[in-house]
Amino acid sequence: MEHEVLRKLRSAMKAAGYDALVALSQDNVTYTAGFLVPSHASNRFRRTITILAGDKFAAQIVVNVEENLAKDRSRFSDIRAYNQFTQDPADVLADALSEAGVTAGRIAIELDYMPAQDYIRLRERLPKAEFVPCRELYFRVRMLKTDEEVALLRKVGSLTDRVAGEVLREIRPGMTEKAVGQIISTKMMDGGCDGLKIQVGSGIRSGITNCSPTTKAIERGDVIRIEILGDMGNYRSNVTRTAVVGAPTDEQKRIWDVMIGSREACKALLKPGTRVPDLYRTYVDYLRARNIEPTLKFLGHGIGQTIHEEPYITDTRNVVMEPNITFTMEPLYMIPGRMGFHVEDMYVITPTGFEPITGMITPNDELIRVGA
Repeated sequence: MEHEVLRKLRSAMKAAGYDALVALSQDNVTYTAGFLVPSHASNRFRRTITILAGDKFAAQIVVNVEENLAKDRSRFSDIRAYNQFTQDPADVLADALSEAGVTAGRIAIELDYMPAQDYIRLRERLPKAEFVPCRELYFRVRMLKTDEEVALLRKVGSLTDRVAGEVLREIRPGMTEKAVGQIISTKMMDGGCDGLKIQVGSGIRSGITNCSPTTKAIERGDVIRIEILGDMGNYRSNVTRTAVVGAPTDEQKRIWDVMIGSREACKALLKPGTRVPDLYRTYVDYLRARNIEPTLKFLGHGIGQTIHEEPYITDTRNVVMEPNITFTMEPLYMIPGRMGFHVEDMYVITPTGFEPITGMITPNDELIRVGA
């Protein structure tokens, strides 16, 4: 029996009236095949492709140096390897689609990712086929996680939640942002992460949305923001905590109370049937009623194979919450040149409501005091 992910994709393909579904991007190929081909992430001249067609056809195309690994780890039993120096992978793809019997069919393919030269060659080889974009199909299928995916997100999320607390307890005045980043990295990798990104901003740098750590020394009175984005088994975590070195000021406490209040108001809506635009408007209205203009034009985003997936929690999306949608909420308010406030946690919609994936180990309901 095909893997659950392949069944979901094939069902969505048929429901949309497509005869074949072709993925070429790192995230969609990895999602489909169940593992990351190493050179897909590091060599743009090599192609890694997955193909589903009709009721049964399923194949993966890889460069020949990745053939043995793909045969060992891929969900596809039909692995087709090509020589990057003597073969055009677009021809290998055309041959596979011809074998699948869809040369005159509607082929959903990643037109927003596929190199133009590959598309031109594929059109030459399959002139009667209709090529249509598949971005929305993949977004929709990936948005509804399997139980296996939710379990992976819980695992990497719990690690990240724990590490955030451990690191904050180690911060002292005089440490540099880079030193904090190194502690995060060591703890995350020791905890089983395959990779990660880190943001650390202190003092006025906490007011920079994407604050890569620098040699700036942490000082008493600084607001500190740490954001940890882990990678475990090709699934991501995204957790942000805001702290103060010493006691927070009245202004800082007031701002934070408003940020947390907006989050709690939104939590009350987290259940199947809630429209994403209603969630976003609740957030914006809560902040504006208290004289804070949200910095971002979204409250959060889906999370899974990539950090940012659908649904984006904003008023431009017409998504309705369903069980097994995983996402973050991240109230964020930047005061450039002064300080910034940001809390981010991961959640999953359940049949009756929601469950937090993070936020139980290292809560941030109040500004965390560090440096004692």
